[in-house]
Amino acid sequence: MMNNYFNRQEQVIGKEVGEIIRKSKILVIGAGAGGNEVLKNLALMGFGNFTIVDFDPIEDSNLSRTTLFSKSDIGKSKAEIAAKSLQKVCLHEAPNVIGINAKIQNIGKQIFEENDIVICCVDTMDARAYINDWCVRLKKPFFEMGFEKFVVQISFFPNEKPTDACLREVIGFGNFAGVRQSCSKLKMADLKLDHIPTIQVAAALAGSLVATEIILFLKGESRLGNRVLQYASNCHRILEIDYPQSEKCHLHEQSTYQTFKSSLERTHTFHDLLIELKDRFNSDFYINWDEEYIYSMECESCGKEILIKKFKSEIYDNNRWCSDCQDKYNDSESVKAKWIINKELLLGNPNHKFFLGLPMSDFGIKENDIVIANDLQSIYNKILVLI
Repeated sequence: MMNNYFNRQEQVIGKEVGEIIRKSKILVIGAGAGGNEVLKNLALMGFGNFTIVDFDPIEDSNLSRTTLFSKSDIGKSKAEIAAKSLQKVCLHEAPNVIGINAKIQNIGKQIFEENDIVICCVDTMDARAYINDWCVRLKKPFFEMGFEKFVVQISFFPNEKPTDACLREVIGFGNFAGVRQSCSKLKMADLKLDHIPTIQVAAALAGSLVATEIILFLKGESRLGNRVLQYASNCHRILEIDYPQSEKCHLHEQSTYQTFKSSLERTHTFHDLLIELKDRFNSDFYINWDEEYIYSMECESCGKEILIKKFKSEIYDNNRWCSDCQDKYNDSESVKAKWIINKELLLGNPNHKFFLGLPMSDFGIKENDIVIANDLQSIYNKILVLI
């Protein structure tokens, strides 16, 4: 028997948009108050293909601002419980809702490629920058929200044209990882993490505005592209800010890069990958990163080698002492011991031979990941390699 779930809705948006809704794949990063609201709204409008990513557990303070969690869910994964609850709410005839209990940075970047629309509901600058950057590279429509007290802010960046702006024009162009640093320039643990003051009605408003803008985008009627909309409900003030692309932002150059599906896996080496690229494109490529990769360092106290295998922004200052010397840790002590560091990989460079022989997984490459390879013949020719 045919149901009438969407007969009134389709009088507004049309059956053609309704069909697009049913087929669209949505990636929602952050399953807190805002994520709950936008997920609930989209599910009731007929969306049914969701991937939800969040690494936080549900806390008692979440319950007054979320619609997909209950008291019995405290301590459980936000992403997994949101997915389970949403599966029941969805009016889609065959909903497919996946919850991933992880940080978005710890998941293979092909997750962006596999979805049609990306919604950012996180409140950390490094995660927002990371999500934005990969949406730009892969030309994914990017919706973002934030709210504090009675003030709501949403933005939409289509990432369709080389002249489009992105969230970097709003938040800046630096590396936001590791906000606190010691004299070693490594991270310090934040022992006091203050929660942003929020209220349910602000989360509900943000979720409604983003869901509405997604529908307008699918109808081809969105006017928010490359803009930020801010609404202060305590004084009913509306502010719309237009963001042109900045000359400092070179991300959109990367949206023209070619994509190549590698035959390799993360257990292979970068030597294997560079050989594969050379054979495929008849050119030499190299790999480089925005920050230094620390393979190992000597303990500041006893000199014992400590295997690190992380990028610098991921390392805490106390990692400079081995487990036997942790009681001697001194956060004011400068770096004196030797570090083994690398920032790029190039075939034929004798200094890179050791690193070229390591599995790509040692460099943080994950399943279903993407690696950016640079062509030596042209600094502007880069390839997004799907691993």
